[in-house]
Parts: sequence; structure tokens; C-alpha cells
Amino acid sequence: MSRSSLAAIAFAVLAGCSSHAETVCQDIGDCSQGGDSVWIAACQGEAKSLAAEANDVGCGSKYDAYYACADASYVCQGATALFPGCDDALAALDACLAAATAGTSCVALASAETACGGGGTDGGPTPDAGPVAACTASRDCLASCYLRAVANTCAPSLQELETSQACGATCPP
Repeated sequence: MSRSSLAAIAFAVLAGCSSHAETVCQDIGDCSQGGDSVWIAACQGEAKSLAAEANDVGCGSKYDAYYACADASYVCQGATALFPGCDDALAALDACLAAATAGTSCVALASAETACGGGGTDGGPTPDAGPVAACTASRDCLASCYLRAVANTCAPSLQELETSQACGATCPP
């Protein structure tokens, strides 16, 4: 076999390899989402956006460390995806991203939503929520529109939601 044939085969094999983040999304999708290909593709797209943001703000190595850990430690308990041993890597990534995005509308909205509470536990394993979503220019603009339009982020009125949506239509894609 010629060198060019070997190189072509090696490239084809490498091109088919998934990143850690893509594999984690596939794992979560298979375990928690019944293999829903639309959900998996959306997760993988979000992971790519987060990777770009992490690299842009100096958190790329923490992003890589978290997803490498999650890829290596994944377990599925029932319909719950878990990543034991990755809490520290996730906390480091979250802290890095939080420091880099402090002062954005994304952070202000996340804080306001945290105050709303909600949820509960059924005594089962706690799933890894994964890293925060990327605070893209579009998401920051949408968060700003929402925060300006609503008086109570936990209970917006229909009129406030319509106002927020109208403002959001002017945000970048």
C-alpha cells in the first residue's frame, strides 16, 4: 500500500473520531433522551459554541479538562447520565467562565432565575448539569431584552414576554 493510500485511510479514520464533547452529548442523549438525534445534535452545537467562547476568554484548557473527564467517567444509571469524579473540573470551568462573563446580561439573568428556585429531588442520583451555556452576543442581547422588559423574572406577564420577544427580534443571530 502506498504512503498516500495510508495517509488517506488515516485521515478518514481521524475525521470520523468524535471530540470529547460530542461523545458526552451522545452519551447523555442515549441515556437521558432515548437517543434523540435532534437533542444530541443541539447538545453538540451548544458544546461547540461553548468551546469557542471558552477559547476566546482563556478557559479553553478548563473546557478540555472537563469534557475529557466526562468522556472518561460517564455512567448511565437508569435514565440519568452521571460523570463521577468530574465535579472539580466542572467547577473550575464554571468559575473561569463566570469570571470572564461577569457583568453580562447572561449572568444577571442566571442570577435572577436562581432566585426563582423550583425543582426538587426524588432521592435518586443527581445528574451533572454540565457547564453553563455559552454567553454569545445573541444570548447576551436576548437576556438584556428580557431583563429590561420584565418586572419579576420569576413571573413575567404575557405583555412583558411580548415586549421581550419584540426586543429580541433585533438581536444578532
